[in-house]
Amino acid sequence: MVVLSKSFFEKGWPQYELDGLVTLSVTGKQILLPIWHEITATDVIEFSPSLADRVALDTSKEDLETIADEIADVIESDRRR
Repeated sequence: MVVLSKSFFEKGWPQYELDGLVTLSVTGKQILLPIWHEITATDVIEFSPSLADRVALDTSKEDLETIADEIADVIESDRRR
């Protein structure tokens, strides 16, 4: 899980960490669940085009309880694999 926000985009080290997570995700070694916090699709495209087409949770469209439930579902489904 990675929470993408304007603050995240402003720092250098998150890009390095994110590149590693995306690589693991592409190879199937890790599930990547992006959460957009107070950002738009345009913001994501400008920062990381590779994340723009991924399914993401958006704090402007979902409440905290719904996001927590979605995260729990992803974790549970990963445990079953």
